[in-house]
Amino acid sequence: MKKLIVISIIFVLMIGGALWEIFYTTSTYNKIYDGLIEVQKSMDRHEDVYNEETLELTRKTVGIWEQNKEILFCLGNHNVLRTVDEKLESLKAMVNINYTDDAKVMVSISLELIKAIQNDCVPNMTNLF
Repeated sequence: MKKLIVISIIFVLMIGGALWEIFYTTSTYNKIYDGLIEVQKSMDRHEDVYNEETLELTRKTVGIWEQNKEILFCLGNHNVLRTVDEKLESLKAMVNINYTDDAKVMVSISLELIKAIQNDCVPNMTNLF
């Protein structure tokens, strides 16, 4: 009977950890994706990317990534996440030095990378079957 209780507790802990991982990664990637959408909209509204709105949105979005990237690296594919890290850091630098065309390309690439991670790596009902 004790073995059954121990096995049940371990099983519940494993299921709880898996559910936490799914909710954590999904919500984090959604925040980053939504932030990148806002950055892209801000870039479209202004002639160049070096303006207060775009700078603030970029800092906020890259900040979300920087706060969570160590945990995400533990939970995801390192090669893909390194690419995302490089693109987001490049986006931040390009916005800060007003490389408008390159920044617009970088935000598009970053959006596609996050979307690919969401579709391929984060389990949800649409990609489980």
